[in-house]
Amino acid sequence: MRILRFRVDGEPDRVGTLVALARGLDDIDRVEEVADVGSHMDEDSSSAGLSDDTAHADFHDIEMHALNARAAEDARGRIQTLARELGVVVEWLERF
Repeated sequence: MRILRFRVDGEPDRVGTLVALARGLDDIDRVEEVADVGSHMDEDSSSAGLSDDTAHADFHDIEMHALNARAAEDARGRIQTLARELGVVVEWLERF
């Protein structure tokens, strides 16, 4: 089983749509949000709470389990396409 980890930034309803569509992809065993926005707070207290920091605070860490490497690659491409269509940003990660 391959595990794909990605962070999504966007409006909560659009992120929810992306996650729901990801759950319907072929050969995907599980899709779940594994962390909340609190874990993405800046460690630099000098900028904490500034408007630029809070304007884009809708990060969602998503973990997706694919049954094999080919399914993982297919899912990755599909997620990127869906993200563009929904107007959200996806960042692929090795670990959170």
